[in-house]
Amino acid sequence: MRTILKDELYKMASRKIVWFGLFLLALFIGWRLFAERGSYTVTIDGQIYRGQQAINLDQQLTAGYAGIFTKQTAQSILEDFGFYYYDPQKDAYIGNFCNNYLTIRTTNYNQLNVPFSDQVQFQKEYWESNIAPLLNDSFVFDYTYGWNDLKETHSFITVMAMFVLFIIGLSPVFSEEYSLKTANILLSTKRGRQSGIWLKAAAALFLVTIVYSLFSVYLWLLYYIVYGTQGLDASPVFIGVTQIGYYPATILGFFLFSFALGLAGLALLTSTTLLISALCQNAFLSVIVSLIVFCIPYAWMNVLSKMLVPFLNRSILNAFSHIMTSMPFYLPVNWGFALSVRQLLMHLGIACAAGGCCLIGMYWFYRNYQG
Repeated sequence: MRTILKDELYKMASRKIVWFGLFLLALFIGWRLFAERGSYTVTIDGQIYRGQQAINLDQQLTAGYAGIFTKQTAQSILEDFGFYYYDPQKDAYIGNFCNNYLTIRTTNYNQLNVPFSDQVQFQKEYWESNIAPLLNDSFVFDYTYGWNDLKETHSFITVMAMFVLFIIGLSPVFSEEYSLKTANILLSTKRGRQSGIWLKAAAALFLVTIVYSLFSVYLWLLYYIVYGTQGLDASPVFIGVTQIGYYPATILGFFLFSFALGLAGLALLTSTTLLISALCQNAFLSVIVSLIVFCIPYAWMNVLSKMLVPFLNRSILNAFSHIMTSMPFYLPVNWGFALSVRQLLMHLGIACAAGGCCLIGMYWFYRNYQG
């Protein structure tokens, strides 16, 4: 059994295109992060600082306002620094993380896209609609610039790219055996028809879990080098996580939660891809079908559900939407749907049921293959 598992891991790990893709992804993320660090600016006492020094100084400045976010905190920041704005003569943004956050949240800065601070108006309706929800004596404010960037990088760029690479790597598991005519030989043995099939699935799940975990650690280490650990105890609302539904109390908790959702999505993705591989007798076709199935939830949420509104009642549409947001494309970012604990558990339950059905289907189709 150990030998079979080792051989299956070796076969899956030998797909060079997957490792090359992961290498390019790692290079891109590293380049993007350090390019962002190089262009980072902060203005303190009229002087503009750039690069890692600017990040460190901005963190020190923000530490003076860290703690429970109150109306007094916001007013102090605006009184001390004014609004954040872009100065074309200096080719730099004038301000710091604190007043940047408040300018975006309390003014019409984004709507006007204007370069000068005197054109940005502090309007009551912006305060009431954007800041008032934060004033509940429970949200902890701190420097969260880097963690907001990590949220976008990990949840969207990294997870989506890795899932596509895993589809490419796992699609040939069974379909390649069909093409090479080795499936009939393997299925002629008792182990090949029974435990050997489950060992292939176990090897696939083990390999993608290890790779996903190691790549996540690599990503977190990169951000630790640039941003340290400041702000991990702040509230996720300051990195744009919705206040509605369930969410962890700290940014560190949010990233652990997001990582766990990614693992759940990865397990379902692996099960789905293995089922399609067991159904397709051509490795290339298996990749194409797996990618199409992976993207169906996106097509449903953005196109198909809107087209079917006149034909299906709201209950049916909502049921399908919950199923689609339980699939690998959306499950890693379930934190963005403002779900209650009950709804989140329902989505995980749907994912577990779908994954189990896919594995059973994989076993049945491969075992009964007759080439």
